[in-house]
Amino acid sequence: MKNNEIFEKRYLTRVAAYALTAVVAIGVMIFLGYHVVERFSPGLELIDAVPTTVTRTIEVDGYIMRDEEPLYANTATDGSVVPAVPNGGRIAVGSRIVDVYSESSADIELRLSEIDEQIALLTKSKAENRSVQSAVGIESEIYDTVTSIRKHAEKGNYADALSLRVALLVDIKKKDILTGVITDYDAQISQLQNEKSQLRSTLGRCLETVFAGESGYYFSEYDGYGNVFDPDKLDEMTYDEFTDMLGAEPFYSLRLSIGTLVHSYTWYVICPMSRSEANNFEVGKSYFVDFSYSDATLSMKVERVINDTTRENSIVVYSSEKMPLNFDYTRMQPVSISVKDYTGFKIPVSAVRVIDGYQGVYVKDEVTIEFRRINVIYEDGGYVICTGDPDTTDEGEEEKFSWIKQNDIVVVSGTELYSGKVVR
Repeated sequence: MKNNEIFEKRYLTRVAAYALTAVVAIGVMIFLGYHVVERFSPGLELIDAVPTTVTRTIEVDGYIMRDEEPLYANTATDGSVVPAVPNGGRIAVGSRIVDVYSESSADIELRLSEIDEQIALLTKSKAENRSVQSAVGIESEIYDTVTSIRKHAEKGNYADALSLRVALLVDIKKKDILTGVITDYDAQISQLQNEKSQLRSTLGRCLETVFAGESGYYFSEYDGYGNVFDPDKLDEMTYDEFTDMLGAEPFYSLRLSIGTLVHSYTWYVICPMSRSEANNFEVGKSYFVDFSYSDATLSMKVERVINDTTRENSIVVYSSEKMPLNFDYTRMQPVSISVKDYTGFKIPVSAVRVIDGYQGVYVKDEVTIEFRRINVIYEDGGYVICTGDPDTTDEGEEEKFSWIKQNDIVVVSGTELYSGKVVR
């Protein structure tokens, strides 16, 4: 009996020891497994810190202002107006501007206008040094034009899309000439001139030919606002006077309109905006202005900044001395103005953290996670542009964290992040 009791005690002691050992082993395995998973499967989303430049822009409405004079037929009151020069073409005193024909046909007038533009472009291309032209360059222009047409069509700007048709056709012909499909420019110009003569013959009798009384640049369309948006008003114009312009009615003569004559190659864009936005612009400095209707960006100089004396509104007047080919001078159109460029590391806002009062990000430094300070210089659309040390640290001040530097691997997202965490 006594031996049995001794055996049972020893047995129970051995079983308890085995059980305790098993519990400890399981605990150790869980502990090690947790940290192995933590090290080898951190689930980090990473990006490289590489320099990027972004431009801050202001989107506003722009109002075109040119030194223009409306043109009218002298005697004809109706008919088809057929320009003798392409849109935007330079004309001298006494030169023929338009012919007015007895039969009206908008389609034929449009085609004649296209032919004139094609002839002008082909003539210009003929004068260029063909040896420096390449089919690859022309293909790039064709691609850009097709892309612009598609963008205009997607936005519903069908008139702007159609306005690029002539430039596209000319580029296609230029490519055919460079690749040998078409032998020369002269044949193409002659073909277009023949088509022009045939179309003119369908318009009936020529009622009148209008000649230029002054030199300038001819445009076939006139909206009636030339006398309202007059550049002579700019020097003394107030904010209230500008708002009065916006409410003015267009004026047309009872005579047949044949277009407008622009006397100066200097033209202006007036942009209403908030005073805080206007504070970004300095008189005399130039800024890039993007015109979506023309798919063009021009460098324009600030002539005036006019503030409203009673409210927080302003207008900024920009000028240009360039008249791009096929540019859309629609009186009011949206524009995008570049304010300032920012260069730094583009990082999602979600990656930015504040540790011990310092703004920064976590980076993967070989096998550990470390915190790096950042200097945010711009924020927009869910991201920041930041730099490293801005050289503003007080002399002798001990830096708790290092600054971000180029090619650091930034942690965009992850769990339980802290400096010194080991990852693989």
